[in-house]
Amino acid sequence: MRLIHPKSLLRYAVPWVAVLACSSVAADGVYEPVELRKREPADLMDTAREYQDQFERRSLIYKEPRVVGLVERIGAELAPPPTDDYIDYRFFVIRDPSPNAFAMPNGQIYVHTGMLARLEDSSQLAGLLAHEINHVAGHHGILQHRITAPRILIDIFVGGLASLMGQLRYSRELEQEADDRASLLMANTDYDPHALPELFDILKEDFEGLRPRMATIWTTHPDPDKRGDTSRATVADLPAKPRDAEAFDAIVYPLRAITIRDYIQDDYPYTAIALAEGLLERYPDDMEMRMLLGDAWQRLGPRSEFAPDDFSNRDKRRNLRKRVFKTRQERTEELLETEEGRQAFAANMDYARETYESVLAMDSAYAPAHRGLGEVYQKLGMPREAGRHYLEYVRAAPDAADRPVVMGRLTQIRDELAKENGNETN
Repeated sequence: MRLIHPKSLLRYAVPWVAVLACSSVAADGVYEPVELRKREPADLMDTAREYQDQFERRSLIYKEPRVVGLVERIGAELAPPPTDDYIDYRFFVIRDPSPNAFAMPNGQIYVHTGMLARLEDSSQLAGLLAHEINHVAGHHGILQHRITAPRILIDIFVGGLASLMGQLRYSRELEQEADDRASLLMANTDYDPHALPELFDILKEDFEGLRPRMATIWTTHPDPDKRGDTSRATVADLPAKPRDAEAFDAIVYPLRAITIRDYIQDDYPYTAIALAEGLLERYPDDMEMRMLLGDAWQRLGPRSEFAPDDFSNRDKRRNLRKRVFKTRQERTEELLETEEGRQAFAANMDYARETYESVLAMDSAYAPAHRGLGEVYQKLGMPREAGRHYLEYVRAAPDAADRPVVMGRLTQIRDELAKENGNETN
């Protein structure tokens, strides 16, 4: 049996939670009181509370007050009065870069940081929350549970995660209902319903050529293109309302940087590059964002640039298999054995170097840019240049948390140069 690391819990747990909470049956939701039967309080409500406890214990709940306050405020404006005493609308943000949101039958609604990072204004967030609120208000999770719970439990033990995600194909009717009714919830607010179809334009983007990176409720059922077309038709005759992109950015921008950093750490550099470049078009003087862009080019390593349309579905399946069965180091070494990979590596390191240098042109004392240049030159086999920038970094940032790591690199470079000088003397 494969053991799942605690940090990986959410990646495996959320699709299962979302199946119960968001999958559909071939019937309309019920927007009147629904009495729970027999074991349903334990199966659904207790499970919802247990997951909340696990999210809290594993520090997965994102608690930055301004971001959380924004989500809670918009959610409260949209949520209808609960029809049942077991429903209590509560809104949470989860630290996870996958673009997802999901709802539990008891009214707990979660938005991933990866979703928030892609949204452009409060109207898009309102459309997202309105959709999830409708899953709760229409008792979609309870209706689904009554029909599919036995089959889902069997699939957990027989087919694993892949079989679970197959259950999502049954969700078209209620997913569409949640889409359609979202505009009704927004009608009596200041939020623009024309933001609804924009959500699907955002979600159909595949920066990595790995669609889906991890199947999510918002990217699997129905197809985002079809959902977008239907949503546009639904809101076409509704009046447009003012948007607040700048005010939204003022609150969410730091979270965007965190999410891009998560993508770099998790080895999704194409996504990090796309998001960082989009933000730099609007905020070209943001040095932290430039640093993240440089870090993403570094992480790209020997992988080539590509346009999302370059890959066929077969290519994407192959890419996904490689991620599953090979480590990042193995994939990197394999690419560096090819001429194409070596050329891509040189080009990407050059992009990273130019990006870090553009930061230093703005502020020559910006320490992280020196660290980035040190890393680039070390990877390129240029120890003297790497050492010079590492020294600049530790001098400019003597209390940096990674100072011991950088000092270790300087020691390694010193030893390499001493050995090189000794060989030259001999």
